[in-house]
Amino acid sequence: MSEAIYKAAEILEGDILLKIEGLEKTFEQGGNKLTIFKNLDLKIEAGELVALVGQSGSGKSTLLQLAGLLDRPTGGQIKIAGRSARKMSEKERAKTRLSTIGFIYQFHHLLPEFTALENVAMPQIIAGVKIAHAKEKAASLLESLGLGARLTHRPARLSGGEQQRVAIARALVNDPKLLLADEPTGNLDPGTSAEVFEILLAQVRQRRIGALIATHNLQLADQMDRAVELKAGRIAPFD
Repeated sequence: MSEAIYKAAEILEGDILLKIEGLEKTFEQGGNKLTIFKNLDLKIEAGELVALVGQSGSGKSTLLQLAGLLDRPTGGQIKIAGRSARKMSEKERAKTRLSTIGFIYQFHHLLPEFTALENVAMPQIIAGVKIAHAKEKAASLLESLGLGARLTHRPARLSGGEQQRVAIARALVNDPKLLLADEPTGNLDPGTSAEVFEILLAQVRQRRIGALIATHNLQLADQMDRAVELKAGRIAPFD
């Protein structure tokens, strides 16, 4: 390979935020092996929104956990922003989750004893940012999501849509390159779901984040760049 072609290949590789090759995952169950994934491949590029669909029990949440370095595969390769997860220590995996990956779940998982501002500032503080700067950034982000009047409110005083917007802000506060979301609006009514999803898409596109979003809502999936389906332990295009 010539130097020019090699450099071009490096640039293209650098645009791939999540690269999964030959992924395998098995569990031991009652003395038997249960295969969840076998030879699964997937790529997510910078600025690309990908919907992950599939029947209940197909492994969507398991795949997000593996992609987010919360679990280890039985085989295959996972790369996050060009770095092989296989070679990472537990400390490096934790650091990558904090600095490079944002997580949003169906249930907001906000800390009930802390305010909206404190919940969003927490990842910054854990990353070593001074408390004053962390709160300043958290406040700015919450205001951009329409929650400027809710900074001092604890989760119990927020509506479901507001709680999920706080969860979105918390996932974005450390400026992740990759966003992984598991049914991020699945716990909301249809109207609120559409509103929150529109906010999430706008933030992801504005920041040019690569996103893998698991959803049962095909109307939401249609708004993304492409959709893939988990089927028989592998990824297939979804039409």
